[in-house]
Amino acid sequence: MDIDLRLLKSAFGMHYLRPYQELIIRSVLDSHEGRERKDILGILPTGSGKSLCFMYPIRLLSIRAVLIYPLLSLISDQKERFDKAGIPSIVLKGGLSKEERRKRIGFLKADPSASLITTPETLLGMMENDEIRILRGSTELVVIDEAHTAVTWGETFRDAYRKLPEIIRAISPLIVLAFTATADNRIGKGILNGVFSGRNVHIVHSSPDRENIFYRAIYPLSKDKEARRMLQDPESRPAVIFLRSRILAERIASALSDEFPAACYHAGLPAEERREKEEWFSASADGVLAATCAYGMGVDKKNIRTIIHWECPEDAASFLQESGRAGRDGRPALSCIFLSYQDKSPLMGIFSSGCIRHGILKAMGEDTAEGKCLSCSSCLGDNPPRVGEAEIIGYIRHHPFASINNASAALASKSILFRKGKLCTWEEDEIRYGISVLIEEKRIRKLFGRLITGR
Repeated sequence: MDIDLRLLKSAFGMHYLRPYQELIIRSVLDSHEGRERKDILGILPTGSGKSLCFMYPIRLLSIRAVLIYPLLSLISDQKERFDKAGIPSIVLKGGLSKEERRKRIGFLKADPSASLITTPETLLGMMENDEIRILRGSTELVVIDEAHTAVTWGETFRDAYRKLPEIIRAISPLIVLAFTATADNRIGKGILNGVFSGRNVHIVHSSPDRENIFYRAIYPLSKDKEARRMLQDPESRPAVIFLRSRILAERIASALSDEFPAACYHAGLPAEERREKEEWFSASADGVLAATCAYGMGVDKKNIRTIIHWECPEDAASFLQESGRAGRDGRPALSCIFLSYQDKSPLMGIFSSGCIRHGILKAMGEDTAEGKCLSCSSCLGDNPPRVGEAEIIGYIRHHPFASINNASAALASKSILFRKGKLCTWEEDEIRYGISVLIEEKRIRKLFGRLITGR
């Protein structure tokens, strides 16, 4: 079956398909035509247009699909895409009234070409209520988006993901199509076993490398002041700062809001507040979002220019999930990692020495050209002077101190602040931390019991 380029343009505004999109779409069309069972895992980078891989066949063939998402925000986004493309669909989720749920189930029964967009928990409930029979025999395609969550969340707090093989068997589709943007060896094996039950799977794997993203790794003397300096340039925004804790996300957003339009985002916020902040940031041309990993999957804001990783991510897949939010419009973007000498992340070695891009790709199981500069601060030496570095070193050079505490207290005192204006907003603990970083780097050293500068 040929690909209809006129439909591609009229329904989706596209003039051509990327090679991996065409490969997946042709596999789906061939399976439909030959009535041949097929399982496909697409490992495609963020922003690669994976939705088109299933939306186009659904629209072309007028077939029913069941689309499984981990988050309600992703369901809402996909529903909008289906409506825009003229694909009939309904959403089933928790919180619907009995009347509304009955109405939507009735719509599914009446229109065998209507697709269902939902969560694994909802499908599990349909199995228990024997409503899954509505889908059995009429569903040609099951799509599992963000399939890595079947491993990472299914092992912890989303037990319904562990039941995906049972759900798929109950629906009995012709084609199962799973997508993820990042899959290291552990996650890849987990998807093959936990989603496809070890069946023979056709894997379409595109490199996670995003050439338009520049990777920078620095040891800031003050994370707060370094972030402010980076974000001063309007070209660096919109921006997302990823943090590990909700409390820290709230604190950073509050601190930045005196200079930038800023907000925090995490899973502990009420659903309505999260939705409002998603809409605000989506429309913002210069906003800054301080967020936990709750903000990420399925985000379709294409013009994010900067990602700041407040701490070193725990693994390469997590790093790529975060950095992949940037530059989805294809324009240059920055992913900056704030490092700490106390950080024990397994990725510290990748960010502190050698080509960052090569190290990340190697951690994801890819071979890259050794010695070839792939656009990162480690290869290009493209790290601007750190905020506060010249001031702290300059003062200690002329005023050696007996201890870090004495030095930080003096630098933070008002008599010094008025003379050293660039440190006037620094707290004493910030200065103490900055001095400890410079000592670690031997920019400042202890000699005869005193702090002096020099290597």
